[in-house]
Amino acid sequence: MEMRKILFFLLALPALVFWGCEKKLEIVPNFVAVESAALSSTESIDAALSYAYFLLHNNIGRDMTLWTELMSDEIFYKGTLNNYLNYYNRNLSAAAEEQISVADPRGVNNVKQREMYNCINFASLILRATKNDVAAADPTFAANKDRILGECYFLRAAANFEVLRFFSKPWGATPDNSHLGIIINLEPVDDRVSQIKARSKVAEVYAFILDDLVKAETLLPERYNAGVHPSGYNGRAYQDAARGYLAKVYFQQQNYAAAKEVIDRLIGSTPGSMSRHGLDADVLQTFSTTGPNDISPEIIYQSTASVTGIGLNSFWFNGATTLYSRPTTVPTNVNGLVSNAFKQNARFFGTDQRRAKLFSVMTTGDWMPIKYTSKDNMNIPIIRSAEMILDRAEIYALNNNVSNAVKDCNVVRSRSFLPALPESMGQPALLDSIRTERIRELCFEGDRFWNLKRLKLPIPAGDRTATAVLPWDGLETVFKYMLIEQDKNPLLVNNY
Repeated sequence: MEMRKILFFLLALPALVFWGCEKKLEIVPNFVAVESAALSSTESIDAALSYAYFLLHNNIGRDMTLWTELMSDEIFYKGTLNNYLNYYNRNLSAAAEEQISVADPRGVNNVKQREMYNCINFASLILRATKNDVAAADPTFAANKDRILGECYFLRAAANFEVLRFFSKPWGATPDNSHLGIIINLEPVDDRVSQIKARSKVAEVYAFILDDLVKAETLLPERYNAGVHPSGYNGRAYQDAARGYLAKVYFQQQNYAAAKEVIDRLIGSTPGSMSRHGLDADVLQTFSTTGPNDISPEIIYQSTASVTGIGLNSFWFNGATTLYSRPTTVPTNVNGLVSNAFKQNARFFGTDQRRAKLFSVMTTGDWMPIKYTSKDNMNIPIIRSAEMILDRAEIYALNNNVSNAVKDCNVVRSRSFLPALPESMGQPALLDSIRTERIRELCFEGDRFWNLKRLKLPIPAGDRTATAVLPWDGLETVFKYMLIEQDKNPLLVNNY
Protein backbone atom coordinates (compact mmCIF):
# COMPACT_ATOMS: atom_id res chain seq x y z
CA MET A 1 0.00 0.00 0.00
CA GLU A 2 1.40 3.43 -0.91
CA MET A 3 2.60 5.62 1.95
CA ARG A 4 0.33 8.42 0.78
CA LYS A 5 -2.64 6.26 1.71
CA ILE A 6 -1.44 4.78 4.98
CA LEU A 7 -0.24 5.86 8.38
CA PHE A 8 1.82 3.80 10.77
CA PHE A 9 1.44 4.69 14.41
CA LEU A 10 0.52 3.31 17.82
CA LEU A 11 -2.97 4.09 18.95
CA ALA A 12 -3.12 1.70 21.87
CA LEU A 13 -2.44 3.65 25.07
CA PRO A 14 -0.29 0.90 26.66
CA ALA A 15 2.20 1.28 23.84
CA LEU A 16 3.16 4.69 25.20
CA VAL A 17 4.87 2.99 28.11
CA PHE A 18 7.48 1.54 25.78
CA TRP A 19 8.32 4.69 23.86
CA GLY A 20 11.54 5.06 25.82
CA CYS A 21 12.96 1.85 24.36
CA GLU A 22 15.30 2.36 21.43
CA LYS A 23 14.24 -0.82 19.66
CA LYS A 24 10.57 0.17 19.75
CA LEU A 25 11.35 2.78 17.12
CA GLU A 26 12.36 0.14 14.60
CA ILE A 27 9.31 -2.08 15.03
CA VAL A 28 6.45 -1.60 12.60
CA PRO A 29 3.41 -0.78 14.75
CA ASN A 30 0.56 -3.24 14.71
CA PHE A 31 -2.01 -0.69 13.60
CA VAL A 32 -2.04 0.11 9.90
CA ALA A 33 -4.94 2.03 8.43
CA VAL A 34 -5.83 4.27 5.55
CA GLU A 35 -5.39 7.96 6.23
CA SER A 36 -9.11 8.60 6.10
CA ALA A 37 -9.60 6.28 9.06
CA ALA A 38 -6.37 6.81 10.95
CA LEU A 39 -6.63 10.61 10.96
CA SER A 40 -10.39 10.95 11.13
CA SER A 41 -10.52 12.61 14.56
CA THR A 42 -8.64 15.23 16.53
CA GLU A 43 -7.78 12.56 19.08
CA SER A 44 -6.14 10.27 16.51
CA ILE A 45 -4.29 13.20 14.95
CA ASP A 46 -2.93 14.15 18.36
CA ALA A 47 -1.83 10.55 18.94
CA ALA A 48 0.21 10.75 15.73
CA LEU A 49 1.56 14.17 16.70
CA SER A 50 2.61 12.82 20.08
CA TYR A 51 4.67 10.14 18.38
CA ALA A 52 6.32 12.74 16.12
CA TYR A 53 7.19 14.81 19.21
CA PHE A 54 8.67 11.74 20.86
CA LEU A 55 10.92 11.14 17.86
CA LEU A 56 12.10 14.76 17.94
CA HIS A 57 12.71 15.00 21.67
CA ASN A 58 14.32 11.60 21.94
CA ASN A 59 17.11 13.19 19.93
CA ILE A 60 17.30 16.91 20.73
CA GLY A 61 16.82 16.27 24.44
CA ARG A 62 19.66 13.81 24.72
CA ASP A 63 21.79 12.30 21.92
CA MET A 64 22.24 15.39 19.76
CA THR A 65 23.15 17.59 22.71
CA LEU A 66 25.52 14.95 24.05
CA TRP A 67 27.23 14.47 20.67
CA THR A 68 27.95 18.18 20.29
CA GLU A 69 29.34 18.36 23.80
CA LEU A 70 31.58 15.37 23.21
CA MET A 71 32.88 16.90 19.96
CA SER A 72 33.49 20.35 21.42
CA ASP A 73 36.18 21.33 23.91
CA GLU A 74 34.04 21.54 27.06
CA ILE A 75 34.16 17.92 28.23
CA PHE A 76 37.05 15.66 29.12
CA TYR A 77 35.73 12.14 28.50
CA LYS A 78 37.80 9.50 30.25
CA GLY A 79 35.50 6.53 29.71
CA THR A 80 35.87 3.59 27.33
CA LEU A 81 32.48 3.31 25.61
CA ASN A 82 33.00 3.34 21.85
CA ASN A 83 29.76 5.15 21.13
CA TYR A 84 31.11 8.05 23.23
CA LEU A 85 34.77 7.72 22.28
CA ASN A 86 34.09 7.93 18.54
CA TYR A 87 32.46 11.34 19.00
CA TYR A 88 34.98 12.50 21.57
CA ASN A 89 37.84 11.49 19.27
CA ARG A 90 35.94 13.05 16.37
CA ASN A 91 36.18 9.82 14.43
CA LEU A 92 32.87 10.25 12.64
CA SER A 93 33.62 7.60 10.03
CA ALA A 94 33.71 5.03 12.82
CA ALA A 95 30.65 6.59 14.44
CA ALA A 96 28.69 6.25 11.19
CA GLU A 97 29.23 2.50 10.97
CA GLU A 98 29.09 1.86 14.71
CA GLN A 99 26.49 -0.71 15.76
CA ILE A 100 24.24 -0.37 18.77
CA SER A 101 25.45 -3.68 20.24
CA VAL A 102 26.70 -7.11 19.28
CA ALA A 103 23.14 -8.37 19.35
CA ASP A 104 21.76 -5.28 17.61
CA PRO A 105 23.57 -4.53 14.33
CA ARG A 106 21.73 -1.30 13.57
CA GLY A 107 23.91 1.76 13.14
CA VAL A 108 23.56 4.33 15.91
CA ASN A 109 23.75 7.35 13.61
CA ASN A 110 21.49 5.67 11.10
CA VAL A 111 18.82 5.00 13.70
CA LYS A 112 18.87 8.55 15.03
CA GLN A 113 18.75 10.03 11.52
CA ARG A 114 15.81 7.76 10.67
CA GLU A 115 14.02 8.83 13.82
CA MET A 116 14.30 12.47 12.77
CA TYR A 117 13.16 11.72 9.23
CA ASN A 118 10.27 9.70 10.66
CA CYS A 119 9.34 12.81 12.67
CA ILE A 120 9.41 14.85 9.46
CA ASN A 121 7.42 12.17 7.65
CA PHE A 122 4.70 12.02 10.29
CA ALA A 123 4.44 15.81 10.32
CA SER A 124 4.09 15.95 6.53
CA LEU A 125 1.51 13.19 6.51
CA ILE A 126 -0.61 14.82 9.23
CA LEU A 127 -0.18 18.16 7.50
CA ARG A 128 -1.61 16.79 4.25
CA ALA A 129 -4.53 15.07 5.96
CA THR A 130 -5.34 18.22 7.95
CA LYS A 131 -5.25 20.43 4.86
CA ASN A 132 -7.62 17.95 3.21
CA ASP A 133 -9.98 18.13 6.22
CA VAL A 134 -9.93 14.37 6.74
CA ALA A 135 -11.21 14.88 10.30
CA ALA A 136 -13.85 17.48 9.38
CA ALA A 137 -16.66 15.35 10.82
CA ASP A 138 -15.13 15.61 14.29
CA PRO A 139 -16.80 18.59 16.05
CA THR A 140 -13.50 19.46 17.79
CA PHE A 141 -11.47 19.56 14.58
CA ALA A 142 -12.28 23.09 13.42
CA ALA A 143 -11.13 24.64 16.70
CA ASN A 144 -7.87 22.69 16.56
CA LYS A 145 -7.07 22.80 12.84
CA ASP A 146 -4.71 25.80 12.90
CA ARG A 147 -2.95 24.44 15.96
CA ILE A 148 -2.43 21.06 14.26
CA LEU A 149 -1.07 22.70 11.10
CA GLY A 150 1.26 24.87 13.18
CA GLU A 151 2.60 21.89 15.10
CA CYS A 152 3.29 20.02 11.86
CA TYR A 153 5.24 22.95 10.42
CA PHE A 154 7.13 23.33 13.70
CA LEU A 155 8.06 19.66 13.96
CA ARG A 156 9.21 19.51 10.37
CA ALA A 157 11.31 22.66 10.68
CA ALA A 158 12.95 21.73 13.99
CA ALA A 159 13.84 18.22 12.82
CA ASN A 160 15.25 19.44 9.51
CA PHE A 161 17.33 22.12 11.25
CA GLU A 162 18.90 19.70 13.70
CA VAL A 163 19.67 17.08 11.02
CA LEU A 164 21.07 19.77 8.70
CA ARG A 165 23.55 21.00 11.31
CA PHE A 166 24.96 17.51 11.83
CA PHE A 167 25.07 16.27 8.25
CA SER A 168 26.21 19.40 6.41
CA LYS A 169 28.96 21.96 6.52
CA PRO A 170 27.73 25.12 8.29
CA TRP A 171 26.16 28.19 6.78
CA GLY A 172 28.90 30.29 5.18
CA ALA A 173 31.12 27.38 4.14
CA THR A 174 30.65 28.55 0.53
CA PRO A 175 29.90 32.15 -0.53
CA ASP A 176 26.42 31.31 -1.84
CA ASN A 177 25.77 28.36 0.49
CA SER A 178 25.49 26.04 -2.46
CA HIS A 179 27.30 23.25 -0.60
CA LEU A 180 25.40 20.05 0.09
CA GLY A 181 22.67 20.13 2.68
CA ILE A 182 20.27 17.27 3.37
CA ILE A 183 17.45 15.62 1.46
CA ILE A 184 14.24 17.66 1.68
CA ASN A 185 11.09 15.56 1.94
CA LEU A 186 8.23 17.96 1.29
CA GLU A 187 5.74 15.13 0.87
CA PRO A 188 5.50 12.04 3.11
CA VAL A 189 7.32 8.97 1.85
CA ASP A 190 7.56 5.33 2.86
CA ASP A 191 10.47 5.47 5.32
CA ARG A 192 11.20 1.78 4.89
CA VAL A 193 12.12 2.22 1.25
CA SER A 194 14.94 4.70 0.73
CA GLN A 195 13.97 7.56 -1.49
CA ILE A 196 16.12 7.97 -4.58
CA LYS A 197 16.72 11.67 -4.22
CA ALA A 198 19.71 14.01 -4.15
CA ARG A 199 20.68 16.28 -1.28
CA SER A 200 19.52 19.89 -1.55
CA LYS A 201 21.80 22.89 -1.16
CA VAL A 202 22.25 24.33 2.33
CA ALA A 203 20.65 27.60 1.20
CA GLU A 204 17.58 25.69 -0.01
CA VAL A 205 17.22 23.75 3.24
CA TYR A 206 17.51 26.92 5.33
CA ALA A 207 14.83 28.59 3.19
CA PHE A 208 12.55 25.56 3.65
CA ILE A 209 13.07 25.56 7.43
CA LEU A 210 12.44 29.28 7.78
CA ASP A 211 9.29 29.09 5.68
CA ASP A 212 7.90 26.34 7.91
CA LEU A 213 8.75 28.26 11.11
CA VAL A 214 7.12 31.47 9.86
CA LYS A 215 3.96 29.49 9.11
CA ALA A 216 4.14 27.77 12.47
CA GLU A 217 4.33 31.05 14.36
CA THR A 218 1.14 32.35 12.73
CA LEU A 219 -0.81 29.12 13.28
CA LEU A 220 0.24 27.94 16.73
CA PRO A 221 -1.72 29.09 19.80
CA GLU A 222 -0.23 31.69 22.08
CA ARG A 223 -0.34 29.25 24.96
CA TYR A 224 -2.06 26.12 26.22
CA ASN A 225 -5.85 26.48 26.45
CA ALA A 226 -7.47 23.80 28.61
CA GLY A 227 -10.87 24.52 27.07
CA VAL A 228 -9.70 23.65 23.55
CA HIS A 229 -6.47 21.68 23.62
CA PRO A 230 -6.08 18.10 24.89
CA SER A 231 -4.29 17.71 28.22
CA GLY A 232 -1.18 16.30 26.58
CA TYR A 233 -0.75 19.48 24.56
CA ASN A 234 0.88 21.39 27.39
CA GLY A 235 4.59 20.87 26.85
CA ARG A 236 4.29 20.86 23.07
CA ALA A 237 5.01 23.72 20.68
CA TYR A 238 3.33 27.11 20.90
CA GLN A 239 4.00 30.50 19.30
CA ASP A 240 7.06 31.35 21.36
CA ALA A 241 8.60 27.96 20.65
CA ALA A 242 8.43 28.77 16.94
CA ARG A 243 9.89 32.22 17.61
CA GLY A 244 12.70 30.67 19.64
CA TYR A 245 13.64 28.34 16.82
CA LEU A 246 13.32 31.17 14.30
CA ALA A 247 15.79 33.20 16.32
CA LYS A 248 18.18 30.22 16.58
CA VAL A 249 18.07 29.60 12.83
CA TYR A 250 18.56 33.25 11.90
CA PHE A 251 21.39 33.61 14.43
CA GLN A 252 23.17 30.49 13.15
CA GLN A 253 22.74 31.92 9.65
CA GLN A 254 24.30 35.20 10.79
CA ASN A 255 21.17 37.02 9.71
CA TYR A 256 21.40 39.20 12.78
CA ALA A 257 18.80 41.80 11.82
CA ALA A 258 16.15 39.11 11.39
CA ALA A 259 17.24 37.36 14.60
CA LYS A 260 16.94 40.58 16.62
CA GLU A 261 13.47 41.31 15.25
CA VAL A 262 12.26 37.89 16.42
CA ILE A 263 14.02 38.16 19.79
CA ASP A 264 12.37 41.55 20.40
CA ARG A 265 8.96 39.93 19.89
CA LEU A 266 9.95 37.01 22.07
CA ILE A 267 11.37 38.66 25.21
CA GLY A 268 10.44 42.33 24.74
CA SER A 269 12.22 45.04 22.81
CA THR A 270 13.65 47.19 25.64
CA PRO A 271 17.40 46.65 26.10
CA GLY A 272 18.34 45.49 29.58
CA SER A 273 14.89 44.20 30.47
CA MET A 274 12.68 41.25 29.65
CA SER A 275 8.95 41.87 29.62
CA ARG A 276 8.43 38.23 28.58
CA HIS A 277 10.27 35.11 29.73
CA GLY A 278 12.24 36.85 32.46
CA LEU A 279 15.14 34.95 33.96
CA ASP A 280 14.58 32.71 36.97
CA ALA A 281 15.89 34.21 40.18
CA ASP A 282 18.05 31.14 40.82
CA VAL A 283 20.29 29.85 38.04
CA LEU A 284 19.58 26.24 39.03
CA GLN A 285 15.80 26.68 39.05
CA THR A 286 15.63 26.42 35.26
CA PHE A 287 17.11 22.93 35.48
CA SER A 288 14.79 21.66 38.21
CA THR A 289 11.33 21.61 36.61
CA THR A 290 9.38 18.39 36.14
CA GLY A 291 6.24 17.63 34.14
CA PRO A 292 4.38 19.64 31.48
CA ASN A 293 2.79 22.04 33.95
CA ASP A 294 6.04 22.94 35.69
CA ILE A 295 7.48 25.57 33.36
CA SER A 296 9.88 28.21 34.57
CA PRO A 297 9.45 31.73 33.15
CA GLU A 298 12.87 31.43 31.54
CA ILE A 299 12.10 28.34 29.48
CA ILE A 300 10.83 29.07 25.99
CA TYR A 301 10.80 25.47 24.81
CA GLN A 302 11.59 22.30 26.71
CA SER A 303 11.50 18.54 26.51
CA THR A 304 9.01 17.12 28.99
CA ALA A 305 7.80 13.66 29.93
CA SER A 306 4.47 14.52 28.32
CA VAL A 307 6.10 14.43 24.88
CA THR A 308 8.72 11.74 25.49
CA GLY A 309 6.98 9.28 27.80
CA ILE A 310 10.08 9.41 30.02
CA GLY A 311 12.30 11.98 31.62
CA LEU A 312 15.48 12.37 29.63
CA ASN A 313 17.80 13.70 32.30
CA SER A 314 18.51 10.17 33.55
CA PHE A 315 20.26 9.59 30.22
CA TRP A 316 23.06 11.86 31.44
CA PHE A 317 23.83 9.94 34.61
CA ASN A 318 22.48 6.40 34.31
CA GLY A 319 24.50 3.47 35.56
CA ALA A 320 25.31 2.14 32.09
CA THR A 321 27.14 5.24 30.95
CA THR A 322 28.10 7.06 34.16
CA LEU A 323 28.79 10.16 32.13
CA TYR A 324 27.90 12.23 35.17
CA SER A 325 26.78 11.28 38.66
CA ARG A 326 24.37 12.45 41.32
CA PRO A 327 25.37 15.60 43.23
CA THR A 328 23.95 14.27 46.49
CA THR A 329 27.32 12.76 47.39
CA VAL A 330 30.81 13.79 46.36
CA PRO A 331 31.41 11.72 43.18
CA THR A 332 34.57 9.67 42.93
CA ASN A 333 34.36 7.91 39.56
CA VAL A 334 32.55 9.44 36.60
CA ASN A 335 33.48 9.53 32.94
CA GLY A 336 32.43 13.06 32.02
CA LEU A 337 34.43 15.90 33.55
CA VAL A 338 34.79 19.59 32.85
CA SER A 339 37.81 20.11 30.62
CA ASN A 340 40.65 22.40 31.62
CA ALA A 341 40.02 24.16 28.32
CA PHE A 342 36.50 25.03 29.48
CA LYS A 343 37.77 26.40 32.79
CA GLN A 344 40.23 28.61 30.94
CA ASN A 345 37.59 29.83 28.48
CA ALA A 346 34.88 30.43 31.10
CA ARG A 347 37.15 32.38 33.45
CA PHE A 348 34.78 31.98 36.41
CA PHE A 349 35.56 34.23 39.31
CA GLY A 350 34.38 35.36 42.70
CA THR A 351 30.66 35.41 43.29
CA ASP A 352 29.48 33.71 40.07
CA GLN A 353 26.52 31.54 41.11
CA ARG A 354 26.89 29.34 38.04
CA ARG A 355 30.27 28.15 39.23
CA ALA A 356 28.86 27.44 42.67
CA LYS A 357 25.61 25.71 41.67
CA LEU A 358 26.13 24.02 38.29
CA PHE A 359 29.24 22.00 39.12
CA SER A 360 30.13 19.39 41.70
CA VAL A 361 33.73 19.15 42.85
CA MET A 362 35.11 15.62 43.00
CA THR A 363 37.54 14.32 45.59
CA THR A 364 40.25 14.66 42.94
CA GLY A 365 39.47 18.35 42.55
CA ASP A 366 37.97 17.83 39.09
CA TRP A 367 34.66 19.45 38.22
CA MET A 368 31.58 17.54 37.09
CA PRO A 369 28.64 19.36 35.41
CA ILE A 370 25.34 18.81 37.24
CA LYS A 371 22.85 20.79 35.15
CA TYR A 372 20.91 17.64 34.30
CA THR A 373 21.13 15.76 37.59
CA SER A 374 18.99 17.76 40.00
CA LYS A 375 15.79 15.71 39.79
CA ASP A 376 14.41 12.52 38.31
CA ASN A 377 12.39 13.04 35.13
CA MET A 378 13.28 16.70 34.97
CA ASN A 379 12.48 18.77 31.90
CA ILE A 380 15.36 19.47 29.54
CA PRO A 381 15.51 23.12 28.42
CA ILE A 382 15.89 23.37 24.66
CA ILE A 383 15.54 27.14 24.28
CA ARG A 384 15.62 29.63 27.14
CA SER A 385 15.57 33.39 27.33
CA ALA A 386 19.15 33.67 28.66
CA GLU A 387 20.30 32.48 25.24
CA MET A 388 18.06 35.00 23.48
CA ILE A 389 19.24 38.03 25.44
CA LEU A 390 22.90 37.05 24.97
CA ASP A 391 22.20 36.70 21.24
CA ARG A 392 20.79 40.21 21.19
CA ALA A 393 23.64 41.60 23.29
CA GLU A 394 26.10 40.29 20.73
CA ILE A 395 24.05 41.71 17.86
CA TYR A 396 24.06 45.14 19.52
CA ALA A 397 27.81 44.87 20.09
CA LEU A 398 28.48 43.89 16.48
CA ASN A 399 26.58 47.03 15.46
CA ASN A 400 28.72 49.02 17.93
CA ASN A 401 25.65 49.86 20.01
CA VAL A 402 27.66 49.51 23.19
CA SER A 403 25.08 50.91 25.59
CA ASN A 404 22.33 48.47 24.62
CA ALA A 405 24.75 45.55 24.42
CA VAL A 406 25.99 46.20 27.94
CA LYS A 407 22.43 46.49 29.26
CA ASP A 408 21.44 43.12 27.81
CA CYS A 409 24.59 41.33 28.93
CA ASN A 410 24.21 42.72 32.44
CA VAL A 411 20.82 41.01 32.79
CA VAL A 412 22.58 37.63 32.73
CA ARG A 413 25.50 38.84 34.86
CA SER A 414 23.16 40.27 37.49
CA ARG A 415 21.36 36.95 37.93
CA SER A 416 24.74 35.31 38.53
CA PHE A 417 25.80 37.99 41.07
CA LEU A 418 28.51 39.42 38.87
CA PRO A 419 29.28 43.15 38.78
CA ALA A 420 27.74 45.10 35.93
CA LEU A 421 29.80 45.86 32.85
CA PRO A 422 30.37 49.59 32.31
CA GLU A 423 28.95 51.34 29.25
CA SER A 424 32.37 52.84 28.67
CA MET A 425 33.68 49.54 27.30
CA GLY A 426 35.14 49.41 23.81
CA GLN A 427 33.63 47.11 21.22
CA PRO A 428 36.37 44.41 21.19
CA ALA A 429 36.39 44.03 24.99
CA LEU A 430 32.59 44.03 25.06
CA LEU A 431 32.31 41.29 22.44
CA ASP A 432 34.80 39.21 24.40
CA SER A 433 32.78 39.70 27.60
CA ILE A 434 29.49 38.76 25.95
CA ARG A 435 30.95 35.65 24.36
CA THR A 436 32.53 34.63 27.65
CA GLU A 437 29.15 35.02 29.36
CA ARG A 438 27.74 32.72 26.69
CA ILE A 439 30.30 30.04 27.56
CA ARG A 440 29.47 30.34 31.26
CA GLU A 441 25.71 30.47 30.82
CA LEU A 442 25.07 27.90 28.07
CA CYS A 443 27.78 25.37 28.87
CA PHE A 444 26.87 21.69 28.37
CA GLU A 445 23.66 22.59 26.54
CA GLY A 446 25.10 21.93 23.08
CA ASP A 447 25.72 25.59 22.30
CA ARG A 448 29.52 25.76 22.19
CA PHE A 449 30.01 23.52 19.13
CA TRP A 450 27.49 25.35 16.92
CA ASN A 451 28.60 28.75 18.17
CA LEU A 452 32.18 28.14 17.08
CA LYS A 453 30.91 27.28 13.62
CA ARG A 454 28.72 30.38 13.54
CA LEU A 455 31.70 32.53 14.45
CA LYS A 456 33.83 30.70 11.84
CA LEU A 457 36.36 29.77 14.51
CA PRO A 458 38.41 26.55 14.63
CA ILE A 459 37.10 23.71 16.80
CA PRO A 460 39.77 23.49 19.55
CA ALA A 461 41.26 20.21 20.72
CA GLY A 462 40.26 20.86 24.31
CA ASP A 463 41.98 18.39 26.65
CA ARG A 464 42.64 15.86 23.88
CA THR A 465 46.36 15.21 23.59
CA ALA A 466 46.49 13.70 20.10
CA THR A 467 43.81 15.64 18.25
CA ALA A 468 44.49 18.64 16.07
CA VAL A 469 42.46 21.83 15.96
CA LEU A 470 39.79 21.33 13.29
CA PRO A 471 38.51 23.87 10.76
CA TRP A 472 35.01 25.23 11.34
CA ASP A 473 34.05 24.57 7.70
CA GLY A 474 35.71 21.19 7.19
CA LEU A 475 34.17 17.74 6.92
CA GLU A 476 35.99 16.50 10.02
CA THR A 477 33.03 17.37 12.28
CA VAL A 478 30.26 16.60 9.78
CA PHE A 479 28.39 13.31 10.22
CA LYS A 480 28.77 10.56 7.62
CA TYR A 481 26.03 8.51 6.03
CA MET A 482 26.14 4.76 6.51
CA LEU A 483 27.33 2.91 3.43
CA ILE A 484 24.06 0.97 3.29
CA GLU A 485 22.24 4.27 2.84
CA GLN A 486 24.38 5.05 -0.19
CA ASP A 487 23.71 1.58 -1.55
CA LYS A 488 19.98 2.25 -1.36
CA ASN A 489 20.23 5.73 -2.81
CA PRO A 490 22.88 6.16 -5.52
CA LEU A 491 22.18 9.91 -5.58
CA LEU A 492 23.27 10.30 -1.96
CA VAL A 493 26.69 11.94 -1.81
CA ASN A 494 28.54 11.16 1.42
CA ASN A 495 30.53 13.60 3.58
CA TYR A 496 34.07 12.49 2.75
